[in-house]
Amino acid sequence: MNRILLILTFFASLYTYSQERKLDGIVAVVGDEIITDTDIFDAENYAKSEGQQITDRCDFLENMMKEKIILYKAKQDTLISVSKDEVNREVDSRLDGYKNYFKTDQELLLNFKFKTMAELRSVLETMVRNQMYTQRKMFEITKNVDISPEYLRAFYQAHENEFPYLNDEIEYAQILMYPQLTDAHKQELINQLKDIKKQIQEGASFAEMAKAYSEDPGSAPNGGQILNVRRGIMVKEFDAVAFSLGEGEISEPFETEYGYHIIYLEKKRGQIIDLRHILLQSKPNQEEIAAALDKLKKIREEIISDKITFNEAVTKYSDDKLTKYNGGLLSNQKTGDNRFERSKLARKDSYNLLGLSKGDVSEAFEDDLNNRTVVKLLKITDVIPSHKMNLETDYNRIKGFAEKTKQNEVVEKWVETQIPSTYIKVQDSYENCKFSNHWLKN
Repeated sequence: MNRILLILTFFASLYTYSQERKLDGIVAVVGDEIITDTDIFDAENYAKSEGQQITDRCDFLENMMKEKIILYKAKQDTLISVSKDEVNREVDSRLDGYKNYFKTDQELLLNFKFKTMAELRSVLETMVRNQMYTQRKMFEITKNVDISPEYLRAFYQAHENEFPYLNDEIEYAQILMYPQLTDAHKQELINQLKDIKKQIQEGASFAEMAKAYSEDPGSAPNGGQILNVRRGIMVKEFDAVAFSLGEGEISEPFETEYGYHIIYLEKKRGQIIDLRHILLQSKPNQEEIAAALDKLKKIREEIISDKITFNEAVTKYSDDKLTKYNGGLLSNQKTGDNRFERSKLARKDSYNLLGLSKGDVSEAFEDDLNNRTVVKLLKITDVIPSHKMNLETDYNRIKGFAEKTKQNEVVEKWVETQIPSTYIKVQDSYENCKFSNHWLKN
């Protein structure tokens, strides 16, 4: 089954940084990217934790060299860019996920063996930036890969005996709503920002005010600063205000999906700007959450009494942009389809779907999404009993495996063409490795 999985995997996960790092020998250099003994050691440990059998360290080194050459070429590609803001947002999302799992920051740091959250964040920023560069280059390399029905059937016949048995799974949909702030609460946030702006105009430092008051975890520690912002990177409301300002100008308070902001424009270089901003998040109070739950309960009553279908209610009421126009159907990011093992559902989803069957609708409940309070209603749309994976029942999943295999073949050929034009040095102790590519050019 290993050949069905994409060879190029990201060993640079947080797990690999959970070991005590030490200065050690450089095993290989690819362009200006390096691989150390510790990297190989950590990759092996990560593979063991995933249940993989360790047979040859040379395989780990070659996979990492493939990853490094893609990363190196991506950073050289002028058409590929990764902004600081999108890195910060992804890091914030990951940290929120970790914090939801661990009870305290201290427990989180202890688990991954970091001394401070700043140190953890720095490592995450490097990891995320490199992953984004690599993923974008991978997309460029494989964007023209297409799977025909004939190729898929031949792929299935060749690997039929390798496909596993699957546990019971479900497909389910959601109506997700953000509790609405009252007009009085909104005005309170606006007035607070107006007061902050007035203090800045009277001599206070925007950077210091951002550190003290901004609720944007990505930029607040840096005094609210975001550099090299291009048009279209930020949400449209933020984009419109930021690019309408002149250098040295501070905006009036304005609203986005994240809350209320003010922006100070530092520099403008054509279509690129440097700015600072202060965010006050739209955090609903208990009364506003209760009002949202009450509204969702009434929507559920209309669905149960057949006054409106669940799909119609999704389109009319849901605030989730990703599922609003597909009946609320959720996608499994790990498998690429819409199926979830019940035992692997998010904790609150699992609890509220407990005991429900196909077609049943859950009660309304409160949840958290990316550090924002939401209220949700769930419906089980399908139940798939345990079975051996087959083309009839699991067409999209098997097609995904086939696509990854074909993409891998394309990447392998691309890597081979890049080796002659890339500086590569491999430690002498690995010269006897039987690599699939010609890394030892000498």
